[in-house]
Amino acid sequence: MKYVDKIYGEFEISGVFEEIINTDVFQRLKKIHQGGSIFLSNPKVNHTRFEHSIGVMLIIKKLGGSIEEQIAGLIHDISHTAFSHLIDYVLEVEEEDYHEQRYHEVLKDRELNAVLKKYQIDRTTFMDTEKFKLLEYPLPYLSADRIDYTLRDMCQIGEVTLAEISWFTKGLVMFDNRIVLKSKDYAEWFQSKYNFLTAEYFESPENVEINLIMREIIRSCLGTGIIEEQDFFEDDFYLMDKINQKLNLKQWIDRIRSKGLKNKKLKTKKRIVDPEVIVNGQILKLSEVH
Repeated sequence: MKYVDKIYGEFEISGVFEEIINTDVFQRLKKIHQGGSIFLSNPKVNHTRFEHSIGVMLIIKKLGGSIEEQIAGLIHDISHTAFSHLIDYVLEVEEEDYHEQRYHEVLKDRELNAVLKKYQIDRTTFMDTEKFKLLEYPLPYLSADRIDYTLRDMCQIGEVTLAEISWFTKGLVMFDNRIVLKSKDYAEWFQSKYNFLTAEYFESPENVEINLIMREIIRSCLGTGIIEEQDFFEDDFYLMDKINQKLNLKQWIDRIRSKGLKNKKLKTKKRIVDPEVIVNGQILKLSEVH
């Protein structure tokens, strides 16, 4: 299968990867927006968990990660709910890990497991994603997941170019099965982009406003029985359609916006990166480089 990634270019994807991508549980990610509710305010920010998941796999492959780690990267977000992290704001899940709490259950998907069995791969290999250090590595360090959503989000909002992304990915290298950077220049560039993403995008007035509005709407819909929590296990469009069967979602958003959201706040996960860099044969955090 020929796949054209918006930020990394054209790739041939085959075998177990192609078959996983073609499962219903993975195809569902095409209807889960990476930025959650933000596309309701800014339709241009419409990239999906589908694109991100394949992007994570491609980074791991580029770095020479194992087949198992590439698969782990591909499926790491299959349990994401409609509107991505909105459910965390609705239920006040401070670690924003509602989808991770569902992951083991979704990993049991029959079609997905049939593919894994065909290629003699044990599903339990992927139970603990944290053992895959290229995929998941704790803040403030780098991981394929963290790198891809930063580059993809920043490109989508027009803050980085494809040329910059191409340059940056050349600076990635694997050391002790984790991701480090070839020089201070790459580390400073990524840190600045990540800081912008968290401060000017995740915590932007536009993003905070629409998430507060949608949190209020979803809580009301749950309270009145218009939707149920398991409806989040479907996708963005299913959830919007179900709300629209009873009420006009767009009018509801406009009405809340016109009234204002004074004194209402949104708790978001705090994120800081301090990438590791190769300096004279040593691995140092950027903050340790003089």
